[in-house]
Amino acid sequence: MERRLRISFPSNFPREQLRLHIEPPPWLVWPHAMKSGLCLHGFQERPVTGSPEAVVNDSMYRLGKIVSLSEAGSSKARRDAEFQSEITSYWSIQHGQSSQNLILLHRPQGASELFALSDPRHTLSSGQRPIWLASDVSVLKSHYRRVVGRSAIVRAAVMPAFYVKMLTYPDVRTPDPKHLLPWLTPHLKPGDAKRLQSWFAEHGSLISRWIVLELPGGAFAPIYCLNLVSHETQSVRGTKFGLRSARRSPVKTSHRPPARVRASELHVLDRDAILSRDLSGTAKSLENSRVVCIGVGSLGSPVALQLARSGVGHLTLIDPDTLESANLGRHVLGADDLGSPKATALRERIRRDLPTIEVAAHATFAEVVMDKEPDVFDKADLVIVTTADWQSEVTFWRAKSSGTTWGLLQAWSEPHTHVGHALLAPSGTFDATGLFRDNGDFKYKLTEWPRGGIVALPACGESFIPGGSLGMVNIASMVSQTALRTLTGNVKDAVWVSSIYRPQDVAELGGEYLGPELPDGVRQSLLEREWPENKERTE
Repeated sequence: MERRLRISFPSNFPREQLRLHIEPPPWLVWPHAMKSGLCLHGFQERPVTGSPEAVVNDSMYRLGKIVSLSEAGSSKARRDAEFQSEITSYWSIQHGQSSQNLILLHRPQGASELFALSDPRHTLSSGQRPIWLASDVSVLKSHYRRVVGRSAIVRAAVMPAFYVKMLTYPDVRTPDPKHLLPWLTPHLKPGDAKRLQSWFAEHGSLISRWIVLELPGGAFAPIYCLNLVSHETQSVRGTKFGLRSARRSPVKTSHRPPARVRASELHVLDRDAILSRDLSGTAKSLENSRVVCIGVGSLGSPVALQLARSGVGHLTLIDPDTLESANLGRHVLGADDLGSPKATALRERIRRDLPTIEVAAHATFAEVVMDKEPDVFDKADLVIVTTADWQSEVTFWRAKSSGTTWGLLQAWSEPHTHVGHALLAPSGTFDATGLFRDNGDFKYKLTEWPRGGIVALPACGESFIPGGSLGMVNIASMVSQTALRTLTGNVKDAVWVSSIYRPQDVAELGGEYLGPELPDGVRQSLLEREWPENKERTE
């Protein structure tokens, strides 16, 4: 077929991409051809910083590659591979997008019916609730307990979705709804195709159904979700699946082919998907780790959140304090949590952001938890103390001096957060109390401040250690890295880690820097060494 190329230069070229139009459009005939033009550049490939000549030459080069895939005598296998690399884009343009948001709680290992439960917590701007999908009701119940905070009794859950793995790719051109199964089934295992057809017939009365397609590939192969709508007048509010959905059956229609097929946005929320971009293997090794965080204030809260995002499987958060407005400048929680206990509010934040992690919270003193629920510590791999409360810290060092299976990591910042420290004691018998004076001052601090640098508040016993958010982030990263290296077995001995940032600024704030000089050009340093000798600093 004879085609004509039209080249358009936008008014702000080359900042905006050169536009190439082919007439008649080769949509679904040439790879990377869309209804309104050609898709020449992928993620971060657009040559916006080049000269006009470079942009034109690059665009024409890419056009030549597309034409070479489609001209007479070209390789069909190469052309098919190009289509398949972006096949979900072509499908979604043909289907249009459903406003329903689906969350798959784990990838099934094979073809499977999927149970559904609507998120009971909130409704989207579209008027719909996100729908959770899982091949096992117990997974739905566990997810409900983690994010809602109470157990669920799921009775007779509906199965409005089906998950299936593709062996080969269907055609890039999608069929009419009535021909959907003949388009799919030749690319499935015979047994899977039979199960899909059986599910399709059995659940034809549902207003809305979904077929989740895992495309050919490895562990993280792309997923495409088809939304099968039984009739054109479906309410924009969508279908709600509750704990007793089957007893309050959704509106039914006759058993007939879907009137419309759309693409639904689907997110996989299992642990492997969330941590898939960490290729180091660290996240996998942390799946069964248990960490107790004593103190989740300006230092402990970012540490807890970083450990959660790194893949630690179970966190216990202990803190008796509530969130105040003065905390907001350097705490991970925000204004919506003011007046809430820090431990429980942070638990809800982690549950909301990372619902695959088990999180427990105790809005009380750690000594109370140790006395009333000793299993919390007996099962722990690591206890992290960031309270800056010597009375609490010394309690756990005394326990550690008697020998424990859990490691102990005490961390704190010096005033104005230019210096932070962490003392790590692995499993066994250790005691760091001799490194501190009776009032809890570290004998080997690296900065000195008038009146100790502590700011007293007009309340009995109230005070705070000054410091900004960025300095606290540096120290929190140091603590998190030390914790992760310990949990993965890369630190087996007692160590003292210090973070030093711009020591030359200490004097400007009215303090004196006592630590080591940093090399020229170095503004930040991490030092890791053995615990200091248990004696007073000497000149």
